[in-house]
Amino acid sequence: MKKKLVSAFLCATMVAGCLTFAGCGGSDDGNAKSDNATDEGNTADDGADAADDTDGADGADAEGGDSETAAAETFNSTFGDANGTHIDLWTFVDAHAEMYGKMVEKWNTANPDRTIELTAVSYPFSDMHNKVLMSFQAGEGAPDIVDVEAGQFPNFVAGQEEWLYPLEDAMAPYKDDMVASRLEIYMGADGHYYGAPFHVGATVMYYNMAELEKYDITQEDVDAVKTWDDYEALGKKYVEARGEEGKYWTSIDTAGTDWMSIAMAEYDEDWTGGFDGEANVQLESVTNMLTYQKRWLDDGIAEISPDGQVDLEAGYQNILDHNIVSFPKAMWYMSRFKNYMPEEEGNWYIAPCPVFEEGQKNCSVGIGGTGTVVTQQSEAKELAADFVCYAKMSPDGEKVIWEDLGFDVCNTSLWTDDAFAHDENNYYNKFFRNLPYDVLAEIDGRIGKISIVPITPTINDQMNLITFNEIFEDGRDIEEALQDAQDAIELEQ
Repeated sequence: MKKKLVSAFLCATMVAGCLTFAGCGGSDDGNAKSDNATDEGNTADDGADAADDTDGADGADAEGGDSETAAAETFNSTFGDANGTHIDLWTFVDAHAEMYGKMVEKWNTANPDRTIELTAVSYPFSDMHNKVLMSFQAGEGAPDIVDVEAGQFPNFVAGQEEWLYPLEDAMAPYKDDMVASRLEIYMGADGHYYGAPFHVGATVMYYNMAELEKYDITQEDVDAVKTWDDYEALGKKYVEARGEEGKYWTSIDTAGTDWMSIAMAEYDEDWTGGFDGEANVQLESVTNMLTYQKRWLDDGIAEISPDGQVDLEAGYQNILDHNIVSFPKAMWYMSRFKNYMPEEEGNWYIAPCPVFEEGQKNCSVGIGGTGTVVTQQSEAKELAADFVCYAKMSPDGEKVIWEDLGFDVCNTSLWTDDAFAHDENNYYNKFFRNLPYDVLAEIDGRIGKISIVPITPTINDQMNLITFNEIFEDGRDIEEALQDAQDAIELEQ
């Protein structure tokens, strides 16, 4: 890829990607924030992991950059067999680095003839992504393996086989059990798979049953919610029964696209157009969801999310204060309860998202994420790819991801494995009123995806920074606001 194009990608998308996507989430360290830090959804997770460092970082213009630009390491450790093949791995989440260290020990035990010595290094979010892009441009200095946050992935997959090593051979032993839509998120325009996912990021509804029960709303009432009309009706019942100013059914994001992603998945629409189509935000799904949300605000059953979305400090406090009692978010948001709201243990219930019309296939969408790639600069590409897919797709790896990181794993063979999914000692199985993997099993085959392509950051910036605020804060007509958004996005295509 030409230097000019790399620079354009970085300048146009580095801040957008950092703020708008962060999917994996769930790390206990300070490197990750939200799937929606602008989420993570969206806005900045684990979808992961939106980063504290979201200002574009030094060297955002890669042209003429030094591939060895210094970056402060937050974690650096070597694991495995000193006599094995040495592999370097970069990430932006310390907990990910620790997970890989644990997995290399398992790999070496299972593969004594192909042992690995792994050095895992963690950098701040922007530093790491900039450093990798510059090493690709320079043609040297890249590690063997890199974690790439979902919002940044279009920058990396743009290089396709010039920069990244295809993973389909390495993932073959596990592929049939994996959620297809998650693998497709990290697919290039050439049809090759370039990234291994950490999680499904399946979007579900979180309900504060302890609070709802105070106003005679039962779990049966929640389970009876099948459509957004049902959801609205139950919300009106709750707000009327509570009758307290400042207490709402849900909150509406002005800095996150999760609600729109759910809507598009349910209509099988995608405002990015994918690799081959044209971006279009004037979709039936988007218009309908915005119409519902505007009505909820007008009717007083919803508020604007503090700080723009639920995956920031003000959002956690709003939940702790019981100002809202339901909201949609990816399953990786479970880790937010553990890290920021542990006192809510026993209060919350997880359920599938409502649909617009009964009979719609999808009722969920995968949000956020981190795709782990193998670089073409690696001298051990095949071994590195085999290890990555083992660490992130095998039952052995998925068990560590669930236990250590709290992510909803992509290997569906485990969703109904009693020892895995129903372990009574698991933190999340104890925290929530129902078992998370029972919900995942219920929505198996109904989890859609929204493509992550070069236009994605532009769309998210437009919607999060301008359009949602115009509609929800300023009362602008939905169709007019979407037309202006479409015009602005088309200028960038």
